[in-house]
Amino acid sequence: MDRVILLNKPAGITSFDAVRKCRQIFHEKKAGHTGTLDPQASGLLIVLLGKYTKLVPFAVKDRKSYHATFSFGALTDTQDVFGTIMDQKQPIAHDNEEISRACEKLRGDIMQVPPMYSAIKVNGKKLYEYARKGEEIERVPRPVTVYSLEVNQIGNNLFEMNACVSSGTYIRTLIYDFGMLLGEYAAMSSLVRTGIESLSLEEAVDFDGLEQGMGVVDPAKVIDPQWRKWQTEQVAAAKNGRALLLEDAPEKVMLVNGNSLLAAYERRADGLHHCVRGLY
Repeated sequence: MDRVILLNKPAGITSFDAVRKCRQIFHEKKAGHTGTLDPQASGLLIVLLGKYTKLVPFAVKDRKSYHATFSFGALTDTQDVFGTIMDQKQPIAHDNEEISRACEKLRGDIMQVPPMYSAIKVNGKKLYEYARKGEEIERVPRPVTVYSLEVNQIGNNLFEMNACVSSGTYIRTLIYDFGMLLGEYAAMSSLVRTGIESLSLEEAVDFDGLEQGMGVVDPAKVIDPQWRKWQTEQVAAAKNGRALLLEDAPEKVMLVNGNSLLAAYERRADGLHHCVRGLY
């Protein structure tokens, strides 16, 4: 059953298990998602079923929004409260001006060292595989963008962070770095993905909602904005992957006929648009 789903993944299960549950609900063998969430995290997960699994490379992936909570005092191996405590120190009070200055330093284009407990591969192995054996691997800082960042104190040594970031940004590492700027150990206690580009968690449903037929959206809604929808009557040619002359079309287009997705096309040096992937 070909479907695009906006799922509100509950905390406590992996993204893989969430997709498997969707497969069971819709009785579909082919399934995938467009960006994983840690098991302890909840929130928006885009799930693709059937032929729409072909949309993975073209789905929205930038400007992901998160709401997180954290506290000061504990240094853990996972940079969250679910890991092993490696060191502790008594936190001190910080006023709004200090918090604001630390946020300012983390906004914009920054370099972030990925955490050991992550799925990034080094020498063919995922970092968390090294971490589970107690091995520390040198990690190369990666460029990420923090589009917006706000931190507020909401309790006694309890803070919230609202952030909009580029794909590949680790929020628990952002929280750790925020703490370091204040001379504190900071550990994330909860994480919710609230949006991806224009998609909002408010549009997503839980598994019970999926059972009732809710949460299914138009596939075009999850396509990255850089791939512009482009109406065409050249249906047979597009389905056969032929090079097309598309006058006035942008470089990257998602060819559609009515509401039906046909294929992703990209203009090349010869002036023609060539098929990148068929989607029918």
